[in-house]
Amino acid sequence: MTVLDLRREVSKNPLLLPELGAPPESELQAARHNWRERMVSEHASARVFSALVGQAMHAGLSRREVYELTRMAREELDHGLLCARALVALGGEAVADLPALDPIPAHEDAEPLEALLRNVLSVSCVSETVAVALVATEREQAGPPAIRRLLDQILKDEVGHARFGWRLLAERPLSSALRDRLSDYLVDVFEHQLAFHSPFLTMPCSSAEGTAIGAPHGRSSWLVFVETMRGVVIPGLERHGLRAAQAWQSVTGEAAIAA
Repeated sequence: MTVLDLRREVSKNPLLLPELGAPPESELQAARHNWRERMVSEHASARVFSALVGQAMHAGLSRREVYELTRMAREELDHGLLCARALVALGGEAVADLPALDPIPAHEDAEPLEALLRNVLSVSCVSETVAVALVATEREQAGPPAIRRLLDQILKDEVGHARFGWRLLAERPLSSALRDRLSDYLVDVFEHQLAFHSPFLTMPCSSAEGTAIGAPHGRSSWLVFVETMRGVVIPGLERHGLRAAQAWQSVTGEAAIAA
């Protein structure tokens, strides 16, 4: 098992929380666990955008667009370090096992642009758009100003990651056949999202004192995910001619989606 160890980097620029007070130990433990999990997931997310760099080049994207993807990969590494700083400020240790990393789909059955668009739909238009809503909610709940500033930085970057996908989708003319194939692929995308976010339903629901320092409130996070899918992601994809509502219905059984 590979170990992610950010202790040395955090020690060079620690996060100070002089206004922390004395939250209950149970809430501190929940917050530490959450920040440690996020440290790992944000660090691992860098590989996603790194993989998209090669796909973007193969699909003929501009230098500017390729450069944006390389910057996004660096930003995910930065987010991992930001989470590590929060973890240490709350009394944790910035070290954790890095789990086996799933390969990014190459979609070798598709032409280069379609292969890229499949991944961009999944990563930017869906996953990163949901991340914007989740981080914005956490930012509103945050107590210590230092944690709010940390979340401000993550939120700013996540907005850029989401916009990249929506802009790419808007600027590339899609044939009817390609829209049909991408619509079919949305079923896989939505199934993955539901599986990824469903653990929210079994997470504990921390108090306001806990969520102020980053402890999870599972059911609220689940509701933010669902509302973002219904109110932002699906209508947005529909406006680009993709059958997102149909794909969502096939996965969840829900017939009505907000337009």
